[in-house]
Amino acid sequence: MRKRVVVALFLFFICTAAFNYSTLQSIFAHETNVKKINLYATDGYVTMPDGSQMYIWGYSLEKEKGTAVYPAPTLEVEEGDQVEIMLTNLGPSKQGILPVAHTIHFHGLDTDQRNDGVPHTSPPVLVGQSFTYSFKADHAGTYFYHCHVDTIEHLQMGMTGSFIVKAKMGAKQAWTGGPSYDQEAVFHMNEIDRSWHDAVEHRNTYDRTAFIPDYWTVNSDFKAKGEGSEIQAQAGETFLIRLINSGYEKRTFNMNGLTFKVIASDGRPLKQAVDKQSITLASAERYDVLVKFGQAGTYQVEVDGE
Repeated sequence: MRKRVVVALFLFFICTAAFNYSTLQSIFAHETNVKKINLYATDGYVTMPDGSQMYIWGYSLEKEKGTAVYPAPTLEVEEGDQVEIMLTNLGPSKQGILPVAHTIHFHGLDTDQRNDGVPHTSPPVLVGQSFTYSFKADHAGTYFYHCHVDTIEHLQMGMTGSFIVKAKMGAKQAWTGGPSYDQEAVFHMNEIDRSWHDAVEHRNTYDRTAFIPDYWTVNSDFKAKGEGSEIQAQAGETFLIRLINSGYEKRTFNMNGLTFKVIASDGRPLKQAVDKQSITLASAERYDVLVKFGQAGTYQVEVDGE
């Protein structure tokens, strides 16, 4: 009888230990979410303000040649996510374009060299090939990504997009436990020299020291120099505005005299928020700003080039 009791107790402890181990595994699995994204490198066209079509290289969420968009799709993950992004180089849809390699560099994110998208330390993705970038998104904030193969040309051709790391569990906070907001807006800025795109499309040589932009872009809007944007807000709403300058020129952001708080720079929180009425972003800089609107209405936003 005593032996039976001992055996029963032994089996009970074994089962309990197995259950606890399984439970812990489940908890840890839920603590680290895996965010998987498929991205495709190809070409395409965008419609310009004059109605003409401009040739671009870029990224797409569609597995189809010629579907590149400008700017590239905004990618969103949450703080603490394990991120896996598989890049497949579909190659160009347009005949006569040289099939070139592409990568993804996640500007400002903490990745190791193999997953950093820089040639010679990270594999170039040739046409017909794929590569999966893997890293953990440790810091909530505003970033961007771009091709790092012949960056001067590939980025200008359109191979850049916003990369946003949000607070955990979908919280409307700039980072987990950080300042709260009601709405958010991304202002991804760049500039376009149409002659570069036409030269690449028709395989003509061009002078890379002669960069004369025709348009200054905000997201997918092609604007004349000095042309502003708008934000629609309700009374009492706080907006988190994510500013990204992936272009070569400086851009100055202002809201016609409205004061805003700068809370983060280049994906990291500032020790103390700074009140500003304008802020200038150099090439590749990012800022997160908070602004509270006292009244409902349409607010003008300027993002002047220099």
